Amino acid sequence: MRSNAARAYSLLFFFSGATGLVYELLWVRILYQAFGSTIQSITTVVAAYMGGLGLGAWLLGRKADRHARPAALYGWLEIAIGAFGLASPFVLSLAHRVYIGAAGALALGGAASVALRFGLAALVLLVPTTLMGGTLPALTKGFMGVERDRLQTSLGRLYALNTLGAVVGTALAGFFLIERVGIRPSLYGTAALNLALGAAALALARPLEPSPAAPSSTARPLDLTRRVALALLAVTAFASLLDEIAWTRVLVMVVGGSTYAFTLVLLVFLLGIGLGSAFVARRSPGRPPPVADAALAQGITGAGAALLLAFFGALPLYVIRVFGHPGFGATERLALLGLAVGAVVLIPAVGMGLSFPLIADLAAPRDAARGADVGVAYALNTLGSIVGAVLTGFVLVVTFGTETTLRLGLVINGLAALVLAALAARGVAEGSAEHRALRLRVLVAGGLGSIALGAAFGAPGWGSRLIDLGPTIYARDPMGPAARQAFLAHRGARQLAFREGWNATVSVWEGLSGRTLRVNGKVDASDQGDMDTQIMLGLAPAAARPEATSALVIGFGSGVTTRVLADVPGMRRVRVVEIEPAVLSVRGLFARVNDSVLARPIVSAVTDDARSALQLRRDQFDLIVSEPSNPWVAGVATLYTPEFFQIVRSRLADGGVFSQWVQLYQLPLPVVAGIVRNVGAVFPHVEVWFSSSLDLMILASDRPLRYDRAWIGRLLAPETPLGALSREWLGIDSVGDHFGRRLLDEAGVAQLVERGTLTHRDDRPELEFVAARRFLDPVWDSHVFDSLMDLEVRVGGHPGTTPVLLARAMTSPRIPSTQGPILEAAHRAQPDNPVWLVRVARMRFAAGDSAFADSVLPGLVRARNPEALLFAAGLAARRGDQRRRAALLREALARGGDTAEAEAGLAAVAARDADWPGTAAALRRSLAIGRATYRHPFPAGMLHDPLAALALTGPTRLADSVLAAAGLAHPGWTTPYELRAAVALRDGRCEDAASQFLALAEFGIEVTDAPDRLMRCRGRETR
Repeated sequence: MRSNAARAYSLLFFFSGATGLVYELLWVRILYQAFGSTIQSITTVVAAYMGGLGLGAWLLGRKADRHARPAALYGWLEIAIGAFGLASPFVLSLAHRVYIGAAGALALGGAASVALRFGLAALVLLVPTTLMGGTLPALTKGFMGVERDRLQTSLGRLYALNTLGAVVGTALAGFFLIERVGIRPSLYGTAALNLALGAAALALARPLEPSPAAPSSTARPLDLTRRVALALLAVTAFASLLDEIAWTRVLVMVVGGSTYAFTLVLLVFLLGIGLGSAFVARRSPGRPPPVADAALAQGITGAGAALLLAFFGALPLYVIRVFGHPGFGATERLALLGLAVGAVVLIPAVGMGLSFPLIADLAAPRDAARGADVGVAYALNTLGSIVGAVLTGFVLVVTFGTETTLRLGLVINGLAALVLAALAARGVAEGSAEHRALRLRVLVAGGLGSIALGAAFGAPGWGSRLIDLGPTIYARDPMGPAARQAFLAHRGARQLAFREGWNATVSVWEGLSGRTLRVNGKVDASDQGDMDTQIMLGLAPAAARPEATSALVIGFGSGVTTRVLADVPGMRRVRVVEIEPAVLSVRGLFARVNDSVLARPIVSAVTDDARSALQLRRDQFDLIVSEPSNPWVAGVATLYTPEFFQIVRSRLADGGVFSQWVQLYQLPLPVVAGIVRNVGAVFPHVEVWFSSSLDLMILASDRPLRYDRAWIGRLLAPETPLGALSREWLGIDSVGDHFGRRLLDEAGVAQLVERGTLTHRDDRPELEFVAARRFLDPVWDSHVFDSLMDLEVRVGGHPGTTPVLLARAMTSPRIPSTQGPILEAAHRAQPDNPVWLVRVARMRFAAGDSAFADSVLPGLVRARNPEALLFAAGLAARRGDQRRRAALLREALARGGDTAEAEAGLAAVAARDADWPGTAAALRRSLAIGRATYRHPFPAGMLHDPLAALALTGPTRLADSVLAAAGLAHPGWTTPYELRAAVALRDGRCEDAASQFLALAEFGIEVTDAPDRLMRCRGRETR
């Protein structure tokens, strides 16, 4: 092909690569809306897509050899791709309807459902992907014509241009088209570009030069090099997909799981492949078979991938510094995260880009220039990729873990490099010109392959504690060296479980604040801090729908919301839809709060994507609760579109109630309003409730939300499980208290909807991108809740129904409130109520104003108000008046004050007097009562001093007994372990002390002088 035509076709193929990736990303999104975004759906769609590419390369490569104008064939392929692109929205919509109809009618599940998804994806994608697969061998044939020695450079050039075009397509789709233009318009625009590319290719096409006489058709056996090359085309592609999937799983844990994170990994991966292939294209034609170069390419791939094992520990530290820099905004943070991705992915991806054209050249016969050979190479490469995607996603990561999976990839690349290096050196006479030309490359390739193998078997692992930090989420403030080290060590928390599931990595951690469930490093549920939200998500709709008998929960989490719905009087059926089986596998670690709810006969669990599960099953429910992760997490925003809410409405019985969780942190008011508007577009009656100033639940129904106070009284009766939960965790003592958590009625919602600027639907999922950028922002609007309260006031209502009920919901008796205006409003509404007098006094005292407390406290103490007595006891302790403190605490106990705090105070007084039996008794009572709930908070700070005094100077047996009880009552509290070690050392029980130090190490706490203390202890034992 002449140089001018070659440059023109090169440009066309660059744009063809861009359109191919845009198609892939858009079609996959549409299919996910039908099939769901589980690993089964993702893998089946990707496998069907790649299968079509391989089939097209194999079939159309042969056709290119018979075509007089292969470049014209390429043009017709582009036109056909464009024609399908125009029709693809309708074809994909038809596939959606067929899947829902067939799978729903036949009640398919498990393997049968996966098979149907694969069959439909293959049927839909087979035509366009087969056409796409034929473009590379067709154009390669056009470039090399009848000159076999041009295969390597032609293939390298075209593969590089197509892949670099794919980089542009990835960036366009991931950063612009999907959010700003929408899926369907982007498909039509991409199809138009394909039609233009095809027309231009046809206009430029010229016949090939006459070919020389065809070689003899006598079949000849493949030589060793070709056999090895054909095998390596598949094996190295397997390793490449294995690496890509494993890298993504690792990097999501470090740089966050937003859509931008996945886009960055794909973009850098393709960039490396494109750069590697471009380097091959610069080789001069006619050089000897590139066995040594292929060996070097695989060595670069393996050694580059090994860098992750060597330097993984630096990645979290790098992210901490990026997010801790006060001058970096969302754009700078995203760019710097891209550098972190590049440090992991780029070098091995360059090696992969070098490998394909070099190994494909080795696999082709030396005596013929055929597009069929390119097609065979591409087909084998694609076959290996399919197997890599399926095995890695379904088997390797789940069974062996990401780290071991990556080590397997290193073994494959290392062995491939060594095998190719041995082939390159085979039969070369030492000291010959060929030997001198090959020696350096063979030695380097062998060395790099050996490094890959050495790293696979000898490099230290990174450990599940380090990978599970979530630095982009929890390291957003500047840190000093000590704080940074504490964060990296998870100081104060221990890991109870770590599961690498099909769709995500799940872990459970335990610390002073209880147990938390992490998904991809992000806390999604807990048994303390999130309890108010987890309970309200189920309680709010149950209160709005009397006598509900069926419920569905989207997202199991800790299982608390499912338990709440199962505890509703008269409930007969509760179904849970959870996308990640690993979440269900750790449910036993939250049995204290979920009451082993999945063991109840009325409760069942389905492992599937929510959209898929709701569309496949036709049964209806009185209540549906949706509590997915945050919308900035990739894939979650599909559960906030009007189309999804329409699916939800179709599964609600008449008069049923839908409850949707919405975060307020990191989302501005217009975005929150846009989400509420989407709900309101489907449901005519909408209210907004809250569990805290950061968490909302949107209630929606096809009928006006009416509240039967008698029904709510049954729900909240103290003797019922739900009533006990609500009282303990929400402070609800009456029906009226429940309404203190209603933020916006229908009139307030109407005002809020007018402020919505978000366009978020299946065809244009803007929320996924806006939320991801807000997640990257260093600051976020902390006044959204206040703005929502103002909206309710403007329409003549009051958030929380009354100022008093709102204050009861928003403030705690014993924690100085940060909700000053709410507390002051309650005090103004009931100026003589001692509850508000004490809480305002506490709040002002914490802010440095003691005058108000001095003026009101004496009268409240004389009135024997329990809260006032506790507050006065705290002030007495600050002044060193222990006798008055003890008297006030005893009076508070007699009047029904917080017994855990009072008993902790009495324990401190007894410890000062060396009254060890009294200290121990008060400590035991405090530990038994302080359950770390809203109603009975755990006074860890007050307990420390009397526990330490008992451990260090009290009777050792008594101290050890009390500390053991403390450890059992609060196993995530590290103080008992530290003090039990001290008691054991005092008592000469060296091994018991060592076990406590080991327990502290599980919490990331290294007692630096522990070895010396143990050595002294053992020295005393031997004397």
